[in-house]
Amino acid sequence: MTMTQRLFASTIVGTAQEAVDFITTLLQASTEYSIIGLGLEGTILLWNEGARRLYGYEPHEVVDKATTTLLHTPDDVAVRKPWEIMNAALRDGKWEGTVQQVRKNGAQFSARVVLTPRRDLVGHVVGFLLIAKDISEEMRAARAEEKFRGLLESAPDAMVIVNKRGDIVLINSQTETLFGYTREELLGQPVEILVPARLRDKHPDHRLHYFTEPRARPMGAGLDLYGAHKDGHGFPVEISLSPLETPEGLLVSSSIRDVTDRKRAERTLQGKNIELEHASLAKDRFLASMSHELRTPLNAIIGFTGTLLMRLPGPLTADQETQLQTVQRSAKQLLSLINDLLDLAKIESGTVELHLEPVVCQSVVQEVATALRPLAETKGLGFDVQVPAAALVVRTDRRALSQILLNLTNNAIKFTEHGQVCLELHQHQADGQRRTEIRIRDTGIGIQPEDQVKLFHAFTQVDGSTKRRYDGTGLGLHLSQKLAELLSGHITLQSAYGTGSTFTLVLTES
Repeated sequence: MTMTQRLFASTIVGTAQEAVDFITTLLQASTEYSIIGLGLEGTILLWNEGARRLYGYEPHEVVDKATTTLLHTPDDVAVRKPWEIMNAALRDGKWEGTVQQVRKNGAQFSARVVLTPRRDLVGHVVGFLLIAKDISEEMRAARAEEKFRGLLESAPDAMVIVNKRGDIVLINSQTETLFGYTREELLGQPVEILVPARLRDKHPDHRLHYFTEPRARPMGAGLDLYGAHKDGHGFPVEISLSPLETPEGLLVSSSIRDVTDRKRAERTLQGKNIELEHASLAKDRFLASMSHELRTPLNAIIGFTGTLLMRLPGPLTADQETQLQTVQRSAKQLLSLINDLLDLAKIESGTVELHLEPVVCQSVVQEVATALRPLAETKGLGFDVQVPAAALVVRTDRRALSQILLNLTNNAIKFTEHGQVCLELHQHQADGQRRTEIRIRDTGIGIQPEDQVKLFHAFTQVDGSTKRRYDGTGLGLHLSQKLAELLSGHITLQSAYGTGSTFTLVLTES
C-alpha cells in the first residue's frame, strides 16, 4: 500500500489490519464501477482499477490531485459545482445523479455518480467516496427506444411487438383503442389474447413458422383474419408482419388494421353487382324477346312497301314513290338496329352459338362484295376485291365472319365520298400460327388519333353531335370486335385523318 492509501484507510477504520482488509475489498471490487476516495477538499486519495479503465489515468497521475481539474467537463462544472454536490452529500447522507465526465483523451461521457461522506471512528467527516459508472450506451439506448416509441405512436394502425415466446413486449395507443385493453393489461401477455378463442389453438404454430422464415409480408394472404376485442366480440383485420433484430433477440412487429368498414362496403358492392347482373340478364331476356316481336311487323312493313314500289297493285305518283322509299329505308334502319341490339344482348349474356367449320375465305369475301358493290357504285366509288387464286381455308363461324366483313365494308362505303373501297385477303405463318388477314381499305374521311381509342366502344360515334352527317347506332364496330374475339381474332385500325382508313380482321390458328 502507498502512504496515501494507508492514510485514507486509517481515517475509516481503527486498526491497521482492518484498514488493509477494507482497501483490499475496494481494490478487488468489480471493475465495472469506478471507485475513487476523496479528501475533504476533493483531492483524490484512492483510485481503483475501475477508475483507471473508465477515465484512462494511471493512479500515480491522479492521486493527490483535485477531481475538478481532471474528471469534470467545463460545462458540467458550470451546472453542478463539485462543492455543491459535496454539501448535498453531507446534508442528505448521499448525493446521486448523472454528470458529464471527461476521459484522459478528452472524450466526454455521461456517468451515473453516487457520492457518500467518509467518517472516522468518532463520526467526523474526513472525506468522500465517489462511485461512478458510464451510462452513455444506456442513455443512447433509452433515446433510441423513446424515438422508436414515438414512431409507434405516430403509426395510423395498431402496432404490437412480440418476442419469440409470443409475449407482447411493446404496443402503441392505437392498440389500446382497437382492442379495448390498457397497456398494462397487454404487456407480458401472450399475443393470442388478441386472437378469437376459436382460432387460438392454431396461432402458435403460425407464429413459430414465421420465426423460422422471418421477412416482411402480409399475414394470411388471401385469408380472412380476425381480432378479438376485450369485450369478446371479433372483428376483421389486416395484419402486416416485419422482423426486428434487437440485442435481446428477434422480435416481430405486427401492424394491425380494422377492416370492418371496408368489408361492409365490399359486401354492399357485391350485392349491388349481383343486382346489376340480374338486371343485365333481365335486359338481355327482354331484348331477345322483344326483338322478335318488333321484327315481325317491321318485316311486314318492308315487304309491303317493296310490293308497292314494284307497282304490283298499280301505278304510283312521284311523291308516293318518294314517301314509300322513305318508309322502307327507315324500316330497314330500324330492323338493323334491332338486329344489332339482339346480337349485343347475346354476346353480353354469353349465349351466342358459334358453329365452327372449315370456311373458304374467298367465298365469304365475294358474297360481301356482291351485296355491297351496288351501294358503292351508287356513290360513284371504285370497289376492288383482291384475293389469291388458291383457296384459303379457316376454321370459323361463317355467319359471324360475314357479319364482321359486312359491318366493316358498309362503314368504309358510308364514310368515303370520293375514291375507292378495297377488300384484300392474305394468309401467312407467324410465330408458329397460321394468320389470316382481311383488310378493308378506303379513301374516306379518316379518323383523328384522339378518336381512335373510343371507336370500338358500344354506342359511340366519332361525331356524337345531334347534327352529325352520318347515321348509325354506334354498335357496328363494337359488335364486330366482340365477334372477332369470339372467333379468337381481333380487329386493328390504321388511319390518317383526311386520307382514309384500313380496318384489318386478324384470325389466328395454331
